[in-house]
Amino acid sequence: MTKGMNPVYLLVFPDPGPRWREALAAAAPGVELLVAGEDREALRLIAEADALYGTLTPEMLRAARRLRWVQTSMAGLERYMFPELVASSVTLTNARGLYSDVIADHVFSYILAFARDLPRLLRAQRERRWLRQSDINTFQLQGLTAGVVGFGGIGAEVARRAQVVGMPVLAVDPAPHGTVEGVDVWGPERLSELLAAADFVIACAPETPETRGLFDAERFGQMKPGARFINVGRGRVVQLAALTAALEGGHLAGAALDVYETEPLPADHPLWGMEQVILTPHSAAYAVPVEERRLALVVDNVRRFVAGEPLRNVVTKERWS
Repeated sequence: MTKGMNPVYLLVFPDPGPRWREALAAAAPGVELLVAGEDREALRLIAEADALYGTLTPEMLRAARRLRWVQTSMAGLERYMFPELVASSVTLTNARGLYSDVIADHVFSYILAFARDLPRLLRAQRERRWLRQSDINTFQLQGLTAGVVGFGGIGAEVARRAQVVGMPVLAVDPAPHGTVEGVDVWGPERLSELLAAADFVIACAPETPETRGLFDAERFGQMKPGARFINVGRGRVVQLAALTAALEGGHLAGAALDVYETEPLPADHPLWGMEQVILTPHSAAYAVPVEERRLALVVDNVRRFVAGEPLRNVVTKERWS
């Protein structure tokens, strides 16, 4: 920013802490930081803000007078895509791409756990029971097919790991962001073909109007008998009642979930008690490097915004209209 230009007011809500405040304030010349710790303060300060990092509500957007850009703290967009923001001229950017390798590792922890029958073995350990080898259901991954639904950064990293252990990969995505040698990405019209062929179906898809409730009873019925289902995308992409029925009926051999239609998953939900199911509490993206990557992305986007350069991770809001 050249001398004499007006400052750029960046609102951060909620307060990200002193290290983040210092980094954001120093991201570019002329940045003036506004920090809100609670809703009422954010509603007051948004009127002055040119940009926002963090949480935006419809009430805040109505109170905004100069807002031009919102940077989310997460990859998922369902909390942000209310009609007023979609229809507005405000640019929206998200945090996609920060977690791809971390979440792909989480996916493969599920796959290896199934291959080595770890859910059963760990349960036996807690019960102090020595299982006979004939009671253990292990299998080799080489030659089994991985079906990836949603081929962005996470899907591409899952595919790379699958290839390392000798698993062929099928993928479906309407507009793939990732490319992996040896993987052809099909359009959504071939999803049923992927489901029928895959031994593991891995849902990495974001929640959009097109994907919400995508995995229903019909889709689970199209899966290969004895296949296993994994969801690390968004919870509302999968209808849990339909998945539960497919598991209870024996059509699917197992499932592993990190995200759910309702979070936290109710304590009385039948999935908790199923031996063939692995449940983790929306933790796939957690790892030491992720917070540093997030901070680096936001700082870079603040610098770009002040300099008038193209922002990273701009969201196509029209897909939600």
